[in-house]
Amino acid sequence: MNKEKEIDMLKEKLDYYTLVATDEEFDAEEVIKIVKRLEELEPTEAPEKSVDEFLDDFWKYCEEREREEKILEEFRKQK
Repeated sequence: MNKEKEIDMLKEKLDYYTLVATDEEFDAEEVIKIVKRLEELEPTEAPEKSVDEFLDDFWKYCEEREREEKILEEFRKQK
């Protein structure tokens, strides 16, 4: 597989996990592997945040998504 095809495939998988996957389908370890591989294939400038700060932000995002889903579920039950 050439580099561009691999990048496209990895980005498609990442989009799935971040935009489509349910909580049960979500695989944090797989997302981390994808991001690391993308970084190998497409190095970016060093971020101003550390990896730990990015992971903290990611988990905060996940918690917020769970909270929003609970609110939506409660709203659906009221109908």
